[in-house]
Formats: sequence, C-alpha cells, structure tokens
Amino acid sequence: MALDARQQVDAILKDIREGRKPQDNGTDTASDLALNQLHHKDFPALQRAVTKLAIKSHDKKLDVLFRARITAMVGTLNLYLDSELSYSWREASLVVSKTQGQGSNHARNIRTWIHQFLSRGVFPLHRFGQARSSILHDEDFAQAIQLHLQSIAKDGYIQAQDIVDFIETPEMQQKLEESGARKKKISLRTAQRWLHQMGWRYGKTKKGMYVDGHEREDIVKYRDEFVARWKVYEKRMVAYDNNGNIASTLAGFPVARGQRFKLILVTHDESTYYEYDRRKSKWIHDSDKPVPERKGEGQSLMISDFLTLEWGRLVSDDL
Repeated sequence: MALDARQQVDAILKDIREGRKPQDNGTDTASDLALNQLHHKDFPALQRAVTKLAIKSHDKKLDVLFRARITAMVGTLNLYLDSELSYSWREASLVVSKTQGQGSNHARNIRTWIHQFLSRGVFPLHRFGQARSSILHDEDFAQAIQLHLQSIAKDGYIQAQDIVDFIETPEMQQKLEESGARKKKISLRTAQRWLHQMGWRYGKTKKGMYVDGHEREDIVKYRDEFVARWKVYEKRMVAYDNNGNIASTLAGFPVARGQRFKLILVTHDESTYYEYDRRKSKWIHDSDKPVPERKGEGQSLMISDFLTLEWGRLVSDDL
C-alpha cells in the first residue's frame, strides 16, 4: 500500500537522521556551485525570497504546474534555512522532490529555479497549456516591457511594433531563454494583446478642461446683440435654394443718388498647419490621467480663401 504524503516525509527524515541520506549522484551544475557559495550572511535575502515566493503561490491566476514549482522552491528554502536540520541545498531539494513524487532530476531543477530567482528574479515558467500565452505572469518580465513603453510614451507615441522589437533585444532574449519559453519572438497580434493585458487602450487622448468664461455676462450680451444684427442683415441678402437657384429677390436698400444695393455675404475659409501638429489617437494606459494640453503648437501656416454665393471664390487679378 502506498504511503501517504506525511508518511513519506517521515520516512525521508528518518533516513537522513540515521545517516542514510537520499543520494543525488549527478555532477554539480552552475546553479549548484552558485548556491553552495551562500552562507549565513545571505540568510536575510533568502528569507525575503521565501516571503515573495509564498505570496506568489497564493495567486489564483497561477496554473497547477506553475504553483507546484513555486511551492517546491518555498519548501526547499524553508528546509535549507531551518537551523535544526542543517540541510544542504541538495538534501533539501531531494526531500521536497520526494514528497512531490519526483526524483533527483526534479531536485536539480528546483535548485536551478531557486538560483535563477535569487540572481535575476526569474520565475519558473513552463511551456505547457496556458503558460505559452501567460509569460506576462512573470512580474519582472511584464515590468520591463511597461518601463520600456512608458519611456517611449513620455516623448512620443507607442505602437505594438515597439514590443515586438523590444522582445528581440539581447536582454529580453536572455530572459526568455532563462524562463524556458519555447518562442523567442512574438507576432504583432500578440503584442497588441499584451498591450490590452497590461492596461493600454487605443483611442484619443482625454483632454483636461479649460474654463475660459464662455458664459460670462458680457460675452452672453455680445452674442445676443450679434444675433439680432444678423437677423436684420439677412433681410437684405438674396436667398438661394439647395440647387443654387435664387429663391427670392430683394429690392435692396436705398443709398445716395437714388441707387439701391443688396448685401453680399462673404465667407472666410481657412486651413491652418502647425509645426508641432500631433496625433489624436494613440495607445493610452488605464492609469494615465487627463492633463490640459499646451495651446501653443509651434509656428503655423494659414491658407485662406474667400467665398460668395454670387461669384464663388474671390480671386485677385494678379494671381
């Protein structure tokens, strides 16, 4: 009959206490050599690592395999730090590996994961199931991308291609290699999906509001007086229908020497081009707050035109 988990732990501990320690005959890896260099002065950092890993293990978004790896790391660190046991890294990892139904190869992997986490803060991501699309669960990996995007957004505009290019840098390629990721490059569609997952959205920048007195008493009075004058002017203008035909004729109004005139409406159409003209749509993070934009956009060039219903565009004979 198979022993339950508690009995397995008791049996392993008994073997260790009686001198029959589980053996791992494999050669020391680079991770083993680095871990063996640690001593009592490094214990505070190890304790902080245990705390961080324990918090990570309670993340409900983690899949079963990822959580099992984090739990194995926490267990190994706790056994190594226990002064009453005085386990080596190899012994502590072997005990944890046995309790998980694994062997010496798994114990070696646990030590490698711990070394990578202590030296570079890398979590032991895997390549199965959802983990292939969940590399952003690695907080350090996601933070590196966020900081890169924020540095670009300060002085310009970000785009999904920025993530694609950033992933191909040597630094990020090394992180992917250490995490065991199968793919070393991502598509533009994946980058767009990552932007949404990291809290960015594509749209127009929200503007802060300027209060410039549109409803002041003197301004309201001026607008009312202008509308009243315009109604008088309209009575002295020729009206046209939607086809450009005259809909009504006017007798005009009398001026000196018995002549009569009508009013001609001249409209002013213009286009202005600014030196620092800016895009209105871009990727914006959810945490970004609307801020008033500077009214000045550099030097401008204005192109004007004057239009009338009677004569069309007003063109100088000199042109």
